[in-house]
Amino acid sequence: MADLQEKVALVTGAARYRGIGRAIAMRLAADGAHVVVCGRNRAPDTFPEHEKDMGWRGIDSVAEEVRAMGRRALAITADITRKDEVVAMIDSIKAEFGRLDIIVNNAGDASNAGSSPIFETDEAVWYNTMDVNINGVFLVSKWGGRFMQSCGNGGSIVMIASLAGRVGLVEYGAYCASKFAVIGFTQQLALELAKTGIRVNCVSPGSHSTDMMDGTIARTSEKYDLPDGALKEQLDNFIPMGRQGKVSELASVVSFVCSDDASYVTGQTINVDGGARLD
Repeated sequence: MADLQEKVALVTGAARYRGIGRAIAMRLAADGAHVVVCGRNRAPDTFPEHEKDMGWRGIDSVAEEVRAMGRRALAITADITRKDEVVAMIDSIKAEFGRLDIIVNNAGDASNAGSSPIFETDEAVWYNTMDVNINGVFLVSKWGGRFMQSCGNGGSIVMIASLAGRVGLVEYGAYCASKFAVIGFTQQLALELAKTGIRVNCVSPGSHSTDMMDGTIARTSEKYDLPDGALKEQLDNFIPMGRQGKVSELASVVSFVCSDDASYVTGQTINVDGGARLD
């Protein structure tokens, strides 16, 4: 396990029980970090049934899980596309912890991926996708990174992209473009911060078992009138390891690149995809 003792980590997009963000928050806490979890306000009646059944409360529930592991936690409701809310979030971290060592830019919008050809993509969907998937990443990296740099302890910024940021995919609308941008931004920021002790890397998930991925599969299946389970089976057969990834497997890679074990790794994009792509 990585040694993140007493580090302070910010994880955006961490409100879903089956989400990548929650898994990352839990792994960072298990490896010793105190964790700030950020998510947008979601009305409880929009929660998936499994969250409703368990009485899930979004980032508040994640923060409770972190505290149960003996770490400090702070839950912040914020829209990362709004500068004022991002600045207020960083100010809250400064007041609560006095430092910031890790930023994981996980928040993202699926943008009707799997069912949105470019010529049929609504402009509002395109702009919202870019706002969340790249503009929000810029704002959190800028204001969080400035505070991190002022602390003088180095640090790690991690972007969460997608295999859709590695290769163009038919009918993925704005999603591909936004995730390609995330990978380019990773490289640019890594070079700019290389001499400051702050490393910047990107983790690129393939197919993982999450509500977001379930939604993509459902949209594509509906568009092409595929029987239940058919597309999921095709995806599993496409992956050399023959299965979807677990969010815990992705989280372990994130924790590694945040740790001193990866102290000479920056500007890289690491695929976590069961061998689906080899670039």
